Order: sequence, then C-alpha cells, then structure tokens
Amino acid sequence: MKNIFMAVAWVVVAAATLFAAPKTTVWQGTLVDSNCYLKDHALTGNDHMGVKQCGTACLKTGLPAGILTRSKQFHVLVAPSIALAPYVGDQVRVTGTMHFGAIQAEKVEVRKNGKWEAVQLKSMM
Repeated sequence: MKNIFMAVAWVVVAAATLFAAPKTTVWQGTLVDSNCYLKDHALTGNDHMGVKQCGTACLKTGLPAGILTRSKQFHVLVAPSIALAPYVGDQVRVTGTMHFGAIQAEKVEVRKNGKWEAVQLKSMM
C-alpha cells in the first residue's frame, strides 16, 4: 500500500511540474531581426545585407523580433514586431515567460542614454 501511495505522489508531483505556470524571467541582450539573424548569425545590427535599417524594415512587415543574450542564446520574441522595429540592434531588457524556446514578452525596455525606457507594446488585450 505504501508503494502505491508513493507512486501516486510522484505522478501528482510530475503532473504539477509539467502543468505549472511558466516563471516570469528577465533577459538582456541585443534586439535582432530574426529573419536575417537566422540566415547569418553575424547580422545583429540594423544595417546589413547592403540595406540601411534592414532590421527595422523586416520587423515593420511583421517578421518576428528576437533577442540575442549576452551568453549568445537566441530567442524569438512573441510581441508586436512593429512596436519593436525602431530598436533593432539596440540593447533591450525583456520581461516575460519562456514557452518552447520563445519568449512571451510582457514588458520590453530599451537602453537609451544610460537609462532603461519602456517600449509601448500595443495589444488587442
């Protein structure tokens, strides 16, 4: 009977872990245009592939933004790309939750003149 109880307890703990709400975390790094960065990992700025503000142009079309962390980890950002378009190549701080390698952004801040400034993420909700 004790073994059955322990087995049930482990199943409950495992299920709770699997279905627990994701933890809110903060990431810092460079805001990149995912489309170009995934083609060439050297393309972390805004001007690349012979085009001025290429990253901004891509995000304005709806292509997703990403963050390249200081430890060179790349994550797609689930956030309105048009709101992030002016900041490609800038240092950002993203608060959100990780889902299968992508970050659901709750808050994005950009580093300007030594201060963090919030980016207005417009949403339907």
